[in-house]
Amino acid sequence: MKEQKSMDNNSLDAFLGGKIFLYQPINGYRANTDSILLASAVEARAGQSILELGCGVGTVVFSLLARVPELKVVGVELQKRYAELAKINAEYNNFKVTILECDLISIPSGFKNKKYDFVIFNPPFYDAGGSMKLARDDKDIAKREQKVSLDDWLDVALKRCSMNGHIVLIHQVERLGQILKRLDGNVGDIKILPISSFKGKNANRVIVKGKKGSLAPMQLLPPLFMHEICNEHKSRASYTHEVESILRDGQPINWQEQN
Repeated sequence: MKEQKSMDNNSLDAFLGGKIFLYQPINGYRANTDSILLASAVEARAGQSILELGCGVGTVVFSLLARVPELKVVGVELQKRYAELAKINAEYNNFKVTILECDLISIPSGFKNKKYDFVIFNPPFYDAGGSMKLARDDKDIAKREQKVSLDDWLDVALKRCSMNGHIVLIHQVERLGQILKRLDGNVGDIKILPISSFKGKNANRVIVKGKKGSLAPMQLLPPLFMHEICNEHKSRASYTHEVESILRDGQPINWQEQN
């Protein structure tokens, strides 16, 4: 991801090898590999509808639109600064999207009552009660649960997802039990993709994808390894070929090959 220029405390950065460019705060919460991985996990087709909860500056949905341009996209973002940047980024990249500046449990009725083919999200990783407040408020809101818990995120996703639609999220491994408990009885055909930094290392994140109303069994897939060692001394590492194709070329995760 290459920084292009700075303007008004924001930088304009290239993603997916320059397929899209996004303004984001220089010192605030900035997009990372999780956003690109989440976008790669969404098996959407042209014409389908997408709801992203907590869209930030739009990294996930715009990465998805770079691969599948003809999608109907709605993004929900609580923080005004990030919602405004998402709108600017949509215009800059010629994407037609709707960005709602609101709390995810206060979505306007015109959108709240709709159902979506995919509900996707990269929620705050840290429980408010078990982590220290971050110095910057915008980073704290993005990384640490506030008044809205992970259960709330999952409940909204379940309500807004259409029957036979999909819920896709990325989170920490330690929250997997909570995620599965909330989805139980509502979502089937759940695929869990562990993400590990290196072979031989425990996974620290998971992508969870499930189909609302399905009775198909759950699958725990082989891990996705982010890095490979470049020399015998383990002093250098690079992205694996699969991850490189996702981050640089915008390729989707092949869920069939992961089985």
